[in-house]
Amino acid sequence: MSKAKSMLIKYGSCTAFTAAMAAVHVALNRGFAEMETVQKYRVLCDAFSIPGLLLVLFGVLVWLINQGSLDGISYAVRTGLRHLIPGGGLQQPESYWDYLEKRKQKRIRGYGFLFLAGAAALVISGVFMALFYWNR
Repeated sequence: MSKAKSMLIKYGSCTAFTAAMAAVHVALNRGFAEMETVQKYRVLCDAFSIPGLLLVLFGVLVWLINQGSLDGISYAVRTGLRHLIPGGGLQQPESYWDYLEKRKQKRIRGYGFLFLAGAAALVISGVFMALFYWNR
């Protein structure tokens, strides 16, 4: 897959997620069409801040996992489950060092789009917040 197509899919899916979440939030606020303009700004600020924060926090979670913060827990669970399977405890256990080296080779790359798409949604939310306080 070409790089341009990959970028289009990544950013397009984040944009679709943000738009869908914003549309659901606006739809849940009954009487949005009849609201005053100031109140519409408040609702739109909330509608874009929630998916923006979710995207940024998903990016932080992927980054933390990539740094190896959950490697110890996953190794312990994997080793414990191996001992629960009949005959699984008879196999030569993989050392923690070997497990870490194998995990380093499988690190995720190219998740920065989560931060950028989330930041864009938060900027849009900030614009609506400024409009809300400016017209209040």
